[in-house]
Amino acid sequence: MSNKNSNSKEKSMNVGDISTIKDILFGQDIQSIEERFNEVNAKIGDVEGDSGKSLDALRKQTDEHLKAMDKRFEEKMAELEKQMKQHVRDLEKQILNVSKADKQSLAEMLQQLSVSLIKGEK
Repeated sequence: MSNKNSNSKEKSMNVGDISTIKDILFGQDIQSIEERFNEVNAKIGDVEGDSGKSLDALRKQTDEHLKAMDKRFEEKMAELEKQMKQHVRDLEKQILNVSKADKQSLAEMLQQLSVSLIKGEK
């Protein structure tokens, strides 16, 4: 058991020794780099958060815009359908009026023909 304790102490001493050597070789440069690295990571996190919010806002705005366009499209289609039905009714009335006028015109022509036939027989 004492053998295990001495091994773990040696390992921790080795890790401590490595840290000491690292501090001696790189000194404050490594601390400065670690601080800058942490700052960059924080900025990246902020940018990711901001871009996520922007993307969500863009999605929401796009959805609202599409819903508004869909509503306007449906309103326009209903208006066009209403206009088309009115034009069909107007055309049907014109056809009826033309038919009545044609019937009346034909009746007058037949009446004139019959009068001329009657006059021609006498």
